[in-house]
Parts: sequence; C-alpha cells; structure tokens
Amino acid sequence: MKRRIIIHCDSPLKAVHSNIESDLIRYLSNEVIGIIDKKNAGKTVQEILGFGGDIPIASTLDEFLTSKPNYLLIGASSFKGTFPMEWYPMVIKALQMRIHILNGLHQPLNSLAEFDLLAKKYKAKIIDLRDNGEKPIKFKNLTRNIQAKKVLIAGANSNSGELTTTMEIVNSIHKDGVSADWIATGLSSRLIKGKGFIAESLTADLISGYVENELMELDQKFEYLFVESQGAITDPIRASVSVGILHGTKPDAVILSYLTEPGDDVDSVVKSYDNYKNVLRQIVKADLIGLALNTALLSEEDAAELLQSVKEKIHLPVIDPVRSGVSDLTKALKNVEKIPQN
Repeated sequence: MKRRIIIHCDSPLKAVHSNIESDLIRYLSNEVIGIIDKKNAGKTVQEILGFGGDIPIASTLDEFLTSKPNYLLIGASSFKGTFPMEWYPMVIKALQMRIHILNGLHQPLNSLAEFDLLAKKYKAKIIDLRDNGEKPIKFKNLTRNIQAKKVLIAGANSNSGELTTTMEIVNSIHKDGVSADWIATGLSSRLIKGKGFIAESLTADLISGYVENELMELDQKFEYLFVESQGAITDPIRASVSVGILHGTKPDAVILSYLTEPGDDVDSVVKSYDNYKNVLRQIVKADLIGLALNTALLSEEDAAELLQSVKEKIHLPVIDPVRSGVSDLTKALKNVEKIPQN
C-alpha cells in the first residue's frame, strides 16, 4: 500500500531550517499529503518553502482524516528528550484511526505501554526510526578494496544540504546512463530510500563500521557510490558523526556542501573549504572536487555573484544544486580516479 504521510511540525515550517521536512517534501512529494503546523495553517507548502506545490498545511490531524492518511510522522526535527504530553491526543487519535506512527524522536514510543496496547488493538504500527538495531559492526578498513568510485557529500556547516546535493547528482548521472547508488545516513534519507541508518543515533564507535558495511554490500554493482554525510566538523553536536562517516567512507573524492547566510562573502566560504581540506588530508588523500552552496537565503542576484566569485577563487566547480543544477559537478566526476588506500 502506498504511503500517505502527514508530517507534524514541532516548530513552524520555514525555508532552510526545516531541513528534514523540506527534504521529504522535495523528494517524497508523491507520498506527503499534508503538514500539521498551527502557525502556517491555511497555507500551502509552496507558499512557505517556494516548492512543494499545493500540499496543504492545517493545524490538526483531524483536518486531514478525510484524505485517508496512513502514516503520521512526528519528531522529525525535534531534539526533545522525551515524548511531549501535548502530543498524546494526536497520537492516540492516529492509532485509533489505524494510522501508523513514524517516530523521529530520540525516545522510542514502543516503550510506552499505552501506545503499544493501542497499536496492537487497532493493528497500527509504531516505527521508531532512530532504532538502528546497533549491531556491533566493527570498522575493518575494507573500503580500500572497493572497486566503485566512492564520493562523499560532506557538510561545511549545519543545514548545508548534503542530501539535496546527493539526490540531484545521483538523479542527474542516472539520466546520463551512469550506474550509481547512494548511502542514506539520516532520518529523511532513510524514509526516502527505504533503507539505510541514522548515523547521529548510532553509538559513536559504530558509525564508521556501518558506513563501510553499506559500501561493501553495494560494491561491484555500480560505478559510483555516493555517501551522504551528516553534520559538520565545526558542529559541536554532530562533529563526531561527520568525521566517523568520513573514516568509514575513505572517499576517492569529496564534494563539500555549504549553507550561505546573508552577509557571507567569498572569504567565509573559502575559509570553510580550506578548513575541511585540512581535516581531509589527515584521513585520506582524496581531492575536494567542487562546492555545492545552499543559497536559499540569498537573492538570485547575490547567489549568482557569490557562486561565480568563489569559483574564480578556488578554481573548481561551484554550484547551487537547486538554482543552477549540478552539471558542472557531474562533469568533474568523470575525472575521479580510485586512489591508493593504506
């Protein structure tokens, strides 16, 4: 049965900073049928994000029941430690209506007896998305033997758009007849692809092993394997996740994503590029082959000027995957070669 998903927003939907919801709306638009967001109720997703079409926004789950949803996503962008009391009526109503719960919270809902009983009574599922199983997959440094060209899509700062860059590149080279696949490492990407793991919810010493294991499973099936990174080396919360994914990938090339804020200039972007390159050199002899800037917070004119200025400074492809497309990066990928791994 096709998923018909309602997304509950813990905070008002907005461009850039609602990154998980935005990713799902952009790449699962055929499954997302509505958004619960009291502040923006009555509007469409297109009016708030600038894409997504006429997906409606309402203030309660009840307003969507006639649309026959079968999944409710909660806690997608929330950092709450426990299930909020004010969400109880919504989740109870969903389970009673046989709507499956996709739980993005760090707290598993299957552990709450009242929800578990309701789910069994009404034959609804509670899917704790952050439950990776945590099998003890130890990193064995086997990625050096992989035949496919491994490309890491890394982040220079928060909300930089690694998933968007990954999806746009993979979709683009598929159209050119190039065989490629990608590793999903986040909540939204796991829902989009239907497999993968949430790296930030793994015990730290398992991250590199999980990435390596996924790559090994896909080897010899594709010419390119892309790995979506999470967080950034400058992010105090998820820096270890970013570095763990880098170690697990041991990439042959890296594309760096960067969120541009109003006031950012060429030097700000180049500094982040140089900082990441210095870290990369300590781990693997891979080249940074381009930059993907998320310029959603800039005007079209300012974005175009910044892209060109950074490109002239670093002499590499610099694109916005949404505004300018990824053709310059896909051309650069043709020159990527396997590098010797120690």
